[in-house]
Amino acid sequence: MMLELSIEIVMNDENTCRSVLNAVEPDNKTAPSSIAIDVTCQGNVMRVVVRGSNTKILTFRNTVDDLLEHISIAMKTVKEIQSTGAS
Repeated sequence: MMLELSIEIVMNDENTCRSVLNAVEPDNKTAPSSIAIDVTCQGNVMRVVVRGSNTKILTFRNTVDDLLEHISIAMKTVKEIQSTGAS
């Protein structure tokens, strides 16, 4: 069975998008071998595509859930850094 999920997340700006992408990229490499994760920034829009081939639906769902949680944490961290003026 082939599973695919596409998500678009609008960020404040392109720098925020790239910062979040860089923060979650290492985690994407540890996804199960049957799941491919592609995250890109096009301007301030993060595009996430997750594909699963011959994988259990719960494994796919858990991978997507983990990815979205990591994106959320990275977004909150970047926002906090920006609001405090740290660089």
